Amino acid sequence: MFIIIKSTLFIFLSIFTGIFVFYINFAYITDTYFQWIFNNNVRDMQQYDYIVVGAGSAGAILASHLAEDKNSVLLLEAGGSAPPLLSIPLLAPIIQKTAYDWQYVTVPQEHSCKSLVNNQSIWPRGKILGGSSRLNYMAYVLGHRLDYEGWFPDFLQTIAEHNDSISTSELRWHSNFADVVLEAIKELNHDVGDMNTKLDIGFMKARLTMENGERWSTDKVLYKNHNHALTILTYALATKILVNADKAEGIEFIRFNNKYTATAKKGIILSAGAIESPKLLMLSGIGPRKYLEDLNIHVINDLPVGQNLVDHITSGVDLVTLNANIGLNLLEMLNPISAFNYFLFGKGPWTSSAIEVLGTFHSVLNNKSAAPDLQLLMIPLGIKDHGILFKRIMGISDEVYAKYFSSLSHKNTVIIAPVLLHPKSSGEIRLRSNDPFDEPLINPKYLSNKDDVEALIEGLYFVKELLETNALKACGASLNREPFPGCENEIFDTREYWRCYVRHLTLTSYHPAGTCRIGDVVDTSFKIYNMTNLYVVDASVLPSLPSGNTNAAVIALSQKAARMFRSGKTKEKET
Repeated sequence: MFIIIKSTLFIFLSIFTGIFVFYINFAYITDTYFQWIFNNNVRDMQQYDYIVVGAGSAGAILASHLAEDKNSVLLLEAGGSAPPLLSIPLLAPIIQKTAYDWQYVTVPQEHSCKSLVNNQSIWPRGKILGGSSRLNYMAYVLGHRLDYEGWFPDFLQTIAEHNDSISTSELRWHSNFADVVLEAIKELNHDVGDMNTKLDIGFMKARLTMENGERWSTDKVLYKNHNHALTILTYALATKILVNADKAEGIEFIRFNNKYTATAKKGIILSAGAIESPKLLMLSGIGPRKYLEDLNIHVINDLPVGQNLVDHITSGVDLVTLNANIGLNLLEMLNPISAFNYFLFGKGPWTSSAIEVLGTFHSVLNNKSAAPDLQLLMIPLGIKDHGILFKRIMGISDEVYAKYFSSLSHKNTVIIAPVLLHPKSSGEIRLRSNDPFDEPLINPKYLSNKDDVEALIEGLYFVKELLETNALKACGASLNREPFPGCENEIFDTREYWRCYVRHLTLTSYHPAGTCRIGDVVDTSFKIYNMTNLYVVDASVLPSLPSGNTNAAVIALSQKAARMFRSGKTKEKET
């Protein structure tokens, strides 16, 4: 009977997912035609004070602040605006691989991702007003104080000054398993509290970018502060930065197959993210000479653009099974009462972004005086609970899904997964061609440094320690001992087995950064070296990954940049 009920719920979930995907695509097409017919009076060669490329976590906030000072600002966004219902937190996975997602895929990985189709990691990135803050899992994590000590000493001041410009919330609903996990963490003598206040190691129930139970994304500031000083153009793909000598003067962009040029008096700011910002710079001749000349791109500034690509990676999904059904289950998600509670009261499981407990800790491999090297995420469901949906958006191969995840369909699985916070492996982004419509080549080179493998294994050992606590033993928590496909020849639970496991089940945490790193491509005022009037403000400038999810750090970064632009502190000496 249990299997019949579960199979029926899977069918309903598939139908619901299909209907919602149809709705998203229909809304996108409708908005595209509406903008094309009724909002296509773009003037060529229009001049502004500032041009901001990209309306994501950084660009939307930055453009809004600049416009508040009565600067004329043009905000270019390659995607459209969000239709109704995209703010339901529970639906985040369904938005991926739709028209509101760039749908990036890495090149095949040599040392990792062996359980994924073609060894390629799928990288969803927001192609929409609000950027990836519209697609992410909403975790608001400021990280550790040492993350910012060297390059962002006024981090806490920035957070305090702009606390009212964003909306964050405690969980409005969580599973019983969240409390169990926190009790287990206390048994191991780890701190539990508000880690965003302490900026130190420890654990907490997740804080989310949420308002009244709905997703809060950075495009909300555009609607709140919109005025005549701010011009927003959606479906506008920036294709080239126009440079005269060493000065950036304008942006060339394409909107509905028409090419336009806009110029800026005070500055051009790239906030298109860790992939699109370096791509636009390289298309414009700013990047590694040895790569650009091979593509017949005239080099105007030889800089390591696209290099030093880093990302948080994780493993261990569906590694923990329970005897008790105390996580988030399909029956709760599909119950009409849950929809009723969400739309009327902003409460219930539909307000869940999946992440319920998170925290950071030092592995035995890490210096305790340094920033933590591992994060732990608790999600009260497994990949198998969303069946084909998670298989599709994570890129898990048919063979691995059939052999491993499908066999768990009759079990209660949860995700307690370690995340590698400061990987030693780094990769690069390169152009595929000089055509701006071609996707770039993304190669994170996951686990190319063996130390990253060992650190992730220490994270899995921490999960094993949790399973030995009284709190988790009481609900029958145990390791899933099913051999992972490709690792059958290794003895389960040996270090060699986990090395194999981690290299096979290597998953992105969706936090790419570093491709226009401070100190390499931009200075501390976000200005591109050897250039005037050209800046980058987004995750690509992060000199290292923060000890947590990147969205909060990027928002703080954009607030710092806005203060610098408004006070004139970006007019530093030329480097």
